[in-house]
Amino acid sequence: MAKRRGKTSSRLGQSRGKKPQRAAVRATPSKLGKVLKNIFLFLALFVVSFILYKVTTNAFWNDLFFLLMLVAGFVALAFFIVWMVLLWLKAIGK
Repeated sequence: MAKRRGKTSSRLGQSRGKKPQRAAVRATPSKLGKVLKNIFLFLALFVVSFILYKVTTNAFWNDLFFLLMLVAGFVALAFFIVWMVLLWLKAIGK
């Protein structure tokens, strides 16, 4: 006959009534600097790939630079959104 186990909580080391505390997200100058650096990096990559897309005549390279341009543009846009959120958090925090 199998032995019955006692009641165990699904979260080990925590009592039932308490919720774990989440760390607060703060907009520090180092985070803003990193995001700005990445925005400029991917914008530069976008511009370079756009120029190479327009200059090349081979279909393979043309498609490759077009895909690189799309990816770099979307990543730059994502970093821009992150930068806007960090600025918003900085403004709300004061």
